[in-house]
Amino acid sequence: MTSVFLTRRAMLSGGTLLGLSTLLAACGQQAATEASAPVSAAPGETATAAASEVASESTTPSPVITRGYSGGSKAPDGEYRKADEYGPAQNVPLPKAKPQQYPETFAGLREMMRDWIKARNYGIQTGDMQYVRPYMLDTFKSDIEFLNSIEKLYKEGGWVIEGTSEYQAESDLMYDGEAKEYWVLTRRLWTYGLYIHPNGKMRKRTNTGNENETFMFRYRYKDGYWYLSEYRSNEELRKQGIIQ
Repeated sequence: MTSVFLTRRAMLSGGTLLGLSTLLAACGQQAATEASAPVSAAPGETATAAASEVASESTTPSPVITRGYSGGSKAPDGEYRKADEYGPAQNVPLPKAKPQQYPETFAGLREMMRDWIKARNYGIQTGDMQYVRPYMLDTFKSDIEFLNSIEKLYKEGGWVIEGTSEYQAESDLMYDGEAKEYWVLTRRLWTYGLYIHPNGKMRKRTNTGNENETFMFRYRYKDGYWYLSEYRSNEELRKQGIIQ
């Protein structure tokens, strides 16, 4: 799936609107997701699963699940196969091996975000977080905790189905001179996530609307590299009068 991180102004062009509709259709098909118990809130989520999400989990004991191959068989080398009830995604395309240097411009930030999204979605589909961690400072705590929980789920023998995310910029790039950081209002695009635990329990989170999906990403720029430093929820943004 092609990652997106575009300004709202850019989204208004006909060609980009076509690309977004293709993206949204693809999001309903792509493998992966987000969360294992206990579940940390990911950007755009709340731990209480607000109006835009429905969370459910099996309450009766289930047999231990043996992780096999998605599609019921080992996929040929190079053939991507999304996760399903049989097992995790196979042959997920690798993201870039390490962060790249980009200019201190909105265009440069968008390139970094495309790389980060691919690395994050790769981690959610495989449990391998080595590619996504270098993009995030320690202050980007909530998402780091969330990704750690996904990594733990895979190590325990579980996996995730659907739930990978794309991100759309909702404002121009702004600079906070006091904090020496940049920020962009951002919307998270996703469908649902099904988390398969090795004890047989399953947890599902569903995005039923756009509430709680707009938030502020904050960034730092150092030595030619962009870093994710923090995000602020829509509740915080409303209190500050930044969004309605």
